[in-house]
Formats: sequence, structure tokens, C-alpha cells
Amino acid sequence: MKNVNFFIVALFTFFSSVFSQDSKEKWFIRIGAHNINYYPITSPFKGFFLKRNNSFNPIISSIELEHNIKKHIGLYLDASLGPVDNTRWKLRDSFFIKLSPGVNLYIFPHYKFDPYFRLGAGYHKYNNYLNRELRISETKYFKTNKKNFFLLDGGVGFNLWVVSNFGINLQSTYNHVFAKQSIDYLNFWKHNVGLIFRFGNLKINQDHKIVPVTEKDDSSVSSIQEQEKEKNFLELEEKEKKIFCKNQEDSDNDGILDKEDLCPNQFGLKKFQGCPDTDLDNIPDHEDKCPNKFGKKENKGCPDVVFRPILFDLGKFSLSTRSLTIINEIAEIMINILPNSKFYINGYTDPNGKSYYNKILSLKRAHSVFEALVYKGVDSSRIEVRGLGVGKKKGRRVEIVIRKS
Repeated sequence: MKNVNFFIVALFTFFSSVFSQDSKEKWFIRIGAHNINYYPITSPFKGFFLKRNNSFNPIISSIELEHNIKKHIGLYLDASLGPVDNTRWKLRDSFFIKLSPGVNLYIFPHYKFDPYFRLGAGYHKYNNYLNRELRISETKYFKTNKKNFFLLDGGVGFNLWVVSNFGINLQSTYNHVFAKQSIDYLNFWKHNVGLIFRFGNLKINQDHKIVPVTEKDDSSVSSIQEQEKEKNFLELEEKEKKIFCKNQEDSDNDGILDKEDLCPNQFGLKKFQGCPDTDLDNIPDHEDKCPNKFGKKENKGCPDVVFRPILFDLGKFSLSTRSLTIINEIAEIMINILPNSKFYINGYTDPNGKSYYNKILSLKRAHSVFEALVYKGVDSSRIEVRGLGVGKKKGRRVEIVIRKS
């Protein structure tokens, strides 16, 4: 018994010295005593509180190490050992071991009252099962030739934090032991009571939450935000008072009062109700599609547009990838910059081939471009398609020009 106590205390001291060096607030150690309840085989809740069914070990018989991988999730390794009475099998002071890793799911993490659910699986050993029989009815007996088993466990627990790093722990788990031809003849309840220690430099804030000392708690952040809002409000109020006192109702000093100025924050011209005309093309910037280039009103303030030609391979009228890129640019200009203009699409060929063949080929090329532009959203009524055959020094291409009338 003394060796068991010494082993657990030594293990606790080792983990404490290792993890306290790092001050990692995500690590926990639970240490305490356990109670094993071998209930009657008829029901796991029958005689739950009867003293004869419970074997409480008042020594330090259980230790658990846990690491929080997320806010609500912790991974643990639980080890329990010591002599345990088993009234179901009529055994006394038999050596008991349980070693199980698992997951804790926290409901209210970082609060003083800290409940959780747990689920795990692991290894279980109980001596003196060998060469013994369990009577399960007047005529039936159960016998196992093993003392080492695999088990699953699940249950609930809670931590009650007395201070930020130290608290009281209670937990209860149901343990299902897997053995051949066994229903629940080896199953048991395991209850733990003890102390819990969390590593790291922590504190309890005004909202009763446990947070790192270096982290600003919600109440502090809220207070700072309120102070910033109040400061900004006072500064804005002071500015408004100054503006009102000086009677500065013309913010951009262009001689047009703000209430009559369409562009109150830009120095502008009276004929444009206070808006500027940067390129001096007699079109105010807010109506000018090209505010930095001298343009024409019919082009929405942009200069005359010269479209790039669309080139074709010898004897072909299909559009290449490069041609489609150029057509996309032309469609954008036709729709957004020149929405009221009309256009010619002129198709040309090189001088090779017969005249009537070149006439048909040039028209097909112009139609290819026409269909692509209509597909992009250009109104077909704004376009006239022309196949002009051989073009002097133009070659295999389609050109788009603005119709003047």
C-alpha cells in the first residue's frame, strides 16, 4: 500500500515540475481517491448507495493528466490502482488497476463551476478472477479465465475552482468490461473525489471567468471601448461647435454653400453646382467616364475610341482566344462608354483568291464578330455588318468603327 501511494505522489510531482516550467494553462492534473461500486448483476442502479456494494479507497489512488486541445474539448489519461473489495464475486482486497485515455467535453469552460461529460476506453486488471465462479441464478454460474480486460467508460464530472489554478473535482463513470460470454458480470461504477490543479499564470475576472493574466478580459475591453466612444463623441462635438461658431458652411471654399453644393468636399465650379471638371472638357467629373482625359459629350467624356482590329487565319472566319479577349473589351466600351453610338463591323480579306469568294469570306468574318458582341449584351440594332472583300493594306481582319450619322 505504501508503494502505491509513493508511486502516485512521485508521478504527480514529476508532471508538476515538467509542465509548470512552461506555464501552459491548457494542462490539468487531478489527484485523489476513488470508490468502486460493484452493484448487483440485476441492475446497475440497484443498491447504488449501499455500503456493502461500494469499496472506497481513502488513499491517493487515482491520478489524471489532461490537455485542452480546444475550448470545449480536453484529452485525458486516467490511472487508478489499489486494493478493492468486490462483493459481487465475494472478493476482498484484490489488486485493481484501470488505465484509460479519453475525451472530456466541457459545457461552461473557464468558469468557476466547470461541469463536463467524459468518454474513454482502456485497460483494466483485477486479480483473483481466476478459478472462481459467479453465481448468477439458482442453476447458472459464470467463470472467466482472464484477469486483464479491455473496457469502455463514460460519465460526468465537474470542477469547482476555489482559486484560478486550484479546485475540487468530483466525477462518476460507468465502466463496461469486455469478456467472453459476459453481459455485465464484470462491469462497475467508478467515482472519484479529489483536487485539481491547472498550470499557467491565471486569474478570475469580474465576470467570474478564468483567463490568463496577460489576456484582457471582456469587461476591460468593454470599458476601454466605451471610453474610446466617449472620447470620439466629444471630439466630434467640439469640431461641430467650431464649425458652427465660425459659420463655415462652405467646406471646400469654392464659393458655393454646402446645402447647394453637389460636391461639398471638392472644389468645383458654379455652373456644375460645385462639382469639379478636372480635364476641362465641359463635363463634370461625376458624369465623366474619363475624368482625367479631354473627351466628347457623346462619348461620356472620353476621347474618340479606336478599336483594335480582330485578325483571322488564312481562309478562316472562326474567332481565336485572343480575338475573344479583344471583343470583350470592345463590348465593355460599347455598353458602358458609348451606349448611344452605332457601329459598322467591316470584314476584310487579303488579295489571294477569287473576288466573289473573298466577298463571302469577309462577310462571314464580320458576322462572327457581330454574333460575339450580341452574345456579350450589345444591342444588335446598333450594329451594321458589312463584308468589304479585299481591303487595301488591311489583310485578313475585322474593323469596328463608329457611325457618324
